[in-house]
Amino acid sequence: MPTQTKRGRPRKGPDPERSREILDAAAEAILTRGYDATSMQEIADAVRLLKGSLYYYVNSKEDFLYQIIQPAYEAALETVHHLASSDDNALNRLVRFVHAHVAFVAANLRAFRIRLREFSQLSPERRAELSKSGDEYSRVLRSILEAGIEEGLVDPQIDVRLTTLSIVGQLNSMSQWYDPNGKYSADELGHHLASQVVAAVASDAAVSERGGIEQLRQIGWVTL
Repeated sequence: MPTQTKRGRPRKGPDPERSREILDAAAEAILTRGYDATSMQEIADAVRLLKGSLYYYVNSKEDFLYQIIQPAYEAALETVHHLASSDDNALNRLVRFVHAHVAFVAANLRAFRIRLREFSQLSPERRAELSKSGDEYSRVLRSILEAGIEEGLVDPQIDVRLTTLSIVGQLNSMSQWYDPNGKYSADELGHHLASQVVAAVASDAAVSERGGIEQLRQIGWVTL
């Protein structure tokens, strides 16, 4: 008669709530002190753990950095990907893109600040992986600008690639200076930046159709 093997209880993985608490502590430390100056001991102390216990949750300090940055890439792409295939005209889609980006950065300010400052600390493999998501994000904006040129709404003289880089760079820069308690709410800031971007890329025909540049800027103030 075959001998039955006794099975123990399945090993439980890390508690999700505790994992979030630890990741939050790591993010706060990295934002405050910088990646290089942040130690695993400091993170462990912040969450009342022995340093060795952290390795139940991650394999290295870099894992914390990756787990802080990576979800922001994926979630940001999720907020705008549908705009690439929307039936709306390109300028309206451009306004939506700017509003979505501004709202997302404002809601994920810490992750964006860490990403801009510490991205180079990730391994080449992880940088390459995240850069693919970043490229896909830029492709959405590029497709909007290209559609706008075909529709006669975007200036055909612009360099689409350079303009895409410029717009994304401008929008990302808000993570360095935006103050949630400052003069503008995220929604108001989205209106201002959308107006600026639309005015910068619109064709003469689009300006004329709207009755002038100031009238054209107003579409940035409409939450579409």
